[in-house]
Amino acid sequence: FNVPGVGAVVSGFVNAGQLQVGSNCHVYVGPTDDGSFMKTVAKSAHIARINTAHVTAGQSACLALALNKDMKRRLRRGMVVLEESPTSTRQFDAEICVLKGEGTTIRRSYQAYVHILNVRQSAFAKSIEIVNHNAAGLPPSHAATADADEEAGSIVLRPGSRAKVKFEFSQRPEYIRPGMRMLFRDGRVRGVGIITAVPDSGPAPIIVK
Repeated sequence: FNVPGVGAVVSGFVNAGQLQVGSNCHVYVGPTDDGSFMKTVAKSAHIARINTAHVTAGQSACLALALNKDMKRRLRRGMVVLEESPTSTRQFDAEICVLKGEGTTIRRSYQAYVHILNVRQSAFAKSIEIVNHNAAGLPPSHAATADADEEAGSIVLRPGSRAKVKFEFSQRPEYIRPGMRMLFRDGRVRGVGIITAVPDSGPAPIIVK
């Protein structure tokens, strides 16, 4: 949001690390719709409406950023503020478990709305690999199965199934890391998972004021 006399202000939870704000505190904000990050300065910070020069992991803080008008227009919900090594990706691997979804089958090209920490975006499954062919304690109709043409990649997931899935975001790149937990939903379908790998796409493009 924009505060008169201050400029662009962002708020959120400090997930890891620490930051010493000031005129020499250069940070990267993004990713934007094209996967790039904006390089700027974190001028000041507030925690519980109290001015502070230092924020650390576990705190909820607001940061005042030195952004020009073009950069302000690029801001959106779900962005991250990083001190170094900004990267963005459209693809990621995850190990998932389908919790709910009676009467629904999940197969390649299945699309769902994905929640990963601050990320909220639809993604589709590019490939599916079964983890357990016989889910313990579940009837055969609920176990992960493969159709007769499994060679063509027609693997079907149902409630109780566990699988390794390669997802691709449908709209724009996002900043995610291995180990992050995810939740996906689509109508009556609910599932959880953990990100196991993110392709190494190299440093993201940087936009400098």
